[in-house]
Amino acid sequence: DKTADFEAVMTRLRDALAKSEKPERRQQAAGWRVVKVPQPMPDGTIAYVHVINPVVQGADYTIMQILYDELPTERQALYEQYRGAFAKNLSLAQGPIAVDLSKAP
Repeated sequence: DKTADFEAVMTRLRDALAKSEKPERRQQAAGWRVVKVPQPMPDGTIAYVHVINPVVQGADYTIMQILYDELPTERQALYEQYRGAFAKNLSLAQGPIAVDLSKAP
């Protein structure tokens, strides 16, 4: 169970975004949530879903790149912790929006 490691890296990501000198990074933090799926996957692994709304146009959401840029002295340790926290990479939900209920027809 590496959920504590994954969540620790996400906490460092939150801190890095919030303390960034780049305004777009602080904007990214304002709309980024990480949701822990309540039920384990059939193989027992725990899944997390990133919900980003609103998306900062043109911003790079690559987690490790943000951490490398904002926390360069922690680069290797964060990489090892993040890499070790994965059993597999899932894409639970992706694709175009079929109907946006927030917008009038």
